[in-house]
Amino acid sequence: MTIRMHSTRRWMVPLVLVLMAVPPAWAQSTFDKVKSRSLLVVGYRENAFPFSFADGKGAAGYSIDLCAPIIERIGQASSAKNLRVVYQAVEQERVVSLLKSGAIDLMCANTSDTEARRKLVSFSPPIFYAAVRVLVRGSDKLGSLDQLAGKNLVVLGGATARNALNAYAASHGLKWKIANVLEHDAAMSQLSLRQADGYARDDILLVNAVLTAKNPADFALLPERLSSEPIAIVYRSGDPALQKLVDLSVVESMRSGKFSQTYEKWFTKPVPPANKALNLPMSPELSRLLAAAK
Repeated sequence: MTIRMHSTRRWMVPLVLVLMAVPPAWAQSTFDKVKSRSLLVVGYRENAFPFSFADGKGAAGYSIDLCAPIIERIGQASSAKNLRVVYQAVEQERVVSLLKSGAIDLMCANTSDTEARRKLVSFSPPIFYAAVRVLVRGSDKLGSLDQLAGKNLVVLGGATARNALNAYAASHGLKWKIANVLEHDAAMSQLSLRQADGYARDDILLVNAVLTAKNPADFALLPERLSSEPIAIVYRSGDPALQKLVDLSVVESMRSGKFSQTYEKWFTKPVPPANKALNLPMSPELSRLLAAAK
């Protein structure tokens, strides 16, 4: 995940124009492909809860639900008879290659919309904004990241969380020590054993970690969002008819209220398999995007 604060501005005007534009004739490559085979292959990740996961019956999750109306529209636009929809588990690093080769037609999971990927594939309007945040011990009763000045923090792999912490420290005149750990369990263990005072990672992953902890009250998530990156549905580039369909479907979902209902279902209410609530309110960026669509 690239560390930078994304603006919703790129989508504000397009979201309005999508509903004003006259849809072109649905005669593009994806629809022809789907019609000729009566088959639509949807990629997803089996372990990306709550965006997509295998629930024992098939694919489920937030992104899967948001893709449902897109799939229905593709079926109608392609005039495919007896359309079969197949959900194919896909590893994150293979998303671009499988879309470009035509092995999958949509990717409905938690793929980040980055400038580098945008040169290779196309993205729907954002359906979520991920952010790096910091997990601390509940017993420390911390309410702000500034209270970790001079403390020991841990990050998992890569430079994403480290860069976010360094940028915040530089802008707020703070200093702290940052150590890398190889595994999530090691980071949680260091935090529990007071070998570290904070654990920085994507907020949704930290929320999941607290939810599945033996005693969730042992941990607390600080409010500061150190980065913002859009998550979106992905599809092949160079297909303007499919782009129009995807954008129209997402925007109409936002306008109808179904988008908000789907968000609440997966992020604020108890959901399987644990039947616990993530209690993750909609980000300011996503809230602004919904407002712009109405």
